[in-house]
Amino acid sequence: MSGRWWLCALLGSALSGVARAEDVPSVDGGVEEPPSLQTVVTGSRTQERLRETPVATEVISRSEIVASGARDASELLSTRPGLVVQQGFAGAGLSVQGLAPEYVLVLVDGERVTGKVDGNIDLSRLSLEDIEQVEIVKGAASVLYGSDAVAGVVNFITRRAQRSLGADLRAAYGTLNRLDLDATGETRGDAWGLRLSAGLQRRSSYDLDLSDIGTTGSSLSGYDLSASGDWRGQGALSLEGTASFSHRIQRGVDLGAAGAVFDRASRDNSFASRLSPSWRLGGTTTLRTDVAYGHFERRYLRDQRNASALDTVEDTRDQQARVGAQVDTRPGGGHALVAGTEYLGEWLRSDRLEGGRGRRGRGSVYAQDSWTLAEKPGLVLVPGGRLDVDSQFGLAATPRVALKAEPLSWLTVRGSYGWGYRAPSFQDLLIDFENPSVGYTVRGNPDLKPERSRSFSVNVEARPTGDTLLWVGAFQHSLRDMIAASLQSEGDFLRYSYINIARARVRGGELGVRQSLPGRIQVELGYTLTDGTDQELHRELEGQARHRLTAQATWRHRAWGLEANVRGALTGERPFYPDTNGDGVAESYRASPTVSLDARVAWLMPAGGLQLFVVGSNLTNAGNPTDLPIPPRTLQAGVSTRF
Repeated sequence: MSGRWWLCALLGSALSGVARAEDVPSVDGGVEEPPSLQTVVTGSRTQERLRETPVATEVISRSEIVASGARDASELLSTRPGLVVQQGFAGAGLSVQGLAPEYVLVLVDGERVTGKVDGNIDLSRLSLEDIEQVEIVKGAASVLYGSDAVAGVVNFITRRAQRSLGADLRAAYGTLNRLDLDATGETRGDAWGLRLSAGLQRRSSYDLDLSDIGTTGSSLSGYDLSASGDWRGQGALSLEGTASFSHRIQRGVDLGAAGAVFDRASRDNSFASRLSPSWRLGGTTTLRTDVAYGHFERRYLRDQRNASALDTVEDTRDQQARVGAQVDTRPGGGHALVAGTEYLGEWLRSDRLEGGRGRRGRGSVYAQDSWTLAEKPGLVLVPGGRLDVDSQFGLAATPRVALKAEPLSWLTVRGSYGWGYRAPSFQDLLIDFENPSVGYTVRGNPDLKPERSRSFSVNVEARPTGDTLLWVGAFQHSLRDMIAASLQSEGDFLRYSYINIARARVRGGELGVRQSLPGRIQVELGYTLTDGTDQELHRELEGQARHRLTAQATWRHRAWGLEANVRGALTGERPFYPDTNGDGVAESYRASPTVSLDARVAWLMPAGGLQLFVVGSNLTNAGNPTDLPIPPRTLQAGVSTRF
């Protein structure tokens, strides 16, 4: 590698293994744990202290979620270092370390979120009223999670009951007629807990191009319901369970060829459930089993105005079921072993698929050992491996090795090298779709092979003082057998299909600092360098900015009950390669740099526990209808209370 690359690497990689929370009262009440005591599960699929985890994990705490003013997962993650939220017709997808959303695995309580659209999980579907913390693991994680965890894993951990009897209410209203109502209730006994929550959302559509009657963003109407419970018996048995349901209706206006106008509407229903009994088999061994089921269904309607020739109604039903068992044990000799097996079944019915349906199963075994080689320098070696047997693609092996060292009490070094893979989606394999209003067809390819990757990362975290945190590192992903679209001409129509031809390399780094300042101010600055190259076409990856700066500042004055949070991002130029006239030749361009800014100010009234707040989103009014279709500047005021 060139000297320039290593110089950039020294300026780069955010240690995704740093918790960024203070030991201060949380906005929801109670006291949050300091980073040294925070518990995480995503990096090893078992509970461990954040400072002790050998796999770099970043945590967004509950107080940070509330202080940000974010109303869904896409808003929360949009200004995090190393993460980019990509807005499109399929919703808000998450890109990690320069890789597209289809290479990022999104979990809720360790279970895959069901309902991908065009390869993306729409993060705007995930509301935050019931999220306790978010755990982010960047880099290859297929060793524990299998397919799709190439660029990383984002795990949303739901809240558990903590009070004997309590409730929270929140209401907010603002521009775009945005209305958000949230309510939660909880109760806890000596050995059990139960928590219920509900949320309601409303928002009008928006348009970033007033020259026509089309809309850029759809209106939204929906609600969420969820429940979680836990029980711990007097013996070895304990039990946890969750269930959630969400309903969303979106409406907008599209423009087709020859001036056709379409009224667009979609209705999404999502259901997820999980039951996890566990048994303590001894002082150092636990057996946990999981049974989970997810269901997503969508009805999509396009109604041509003043005509019916191009009307379409499409139904999609996506289901996933997982059964798993895992043993966590400490056999001695400095070993902490995790070993498990699972079976994942997937079923998809869609009007866009050839034959109308697709199904497959995937059985897996995995193991990972955290082996403490030396206590004093904190030297931990983490070998692991996973073997998947897919009913369509056969065997896939994904080993990984990680290493953690603490040469000094204030310095932590982590590194890893691992393999990853992504099985082709049902859309890649079986899609059969025509769009006569535009003049193209899309056909899947049942002969596709899984995509493969090799990834490494090196991360350094320094805590020179109790008020200062520094992190720096580098990463690289190399992908082969990438699935790319192939274009052919069929008379008056263009035909798109998918083939395994592409190779890509994405490398870069992140650099950051978090500092507590006088006046109860805490600031965080991050810089991300991403160098992504399509090695077949010899060009930069589409939509990926090379440079990105993120910043966040929080101010709290407990005596006055005031809190303020400002966060933003400066995103550099992004390359795009659209084929605007359908001749098979891209009319490339570079989108201008953008600046986004969000803010929240809150006041906790002295009596009654009532909090008033104002939230501003996209205050710089960034966005355009072509390559950045995000909502325009919005303001929202609200009130929350705790009983």
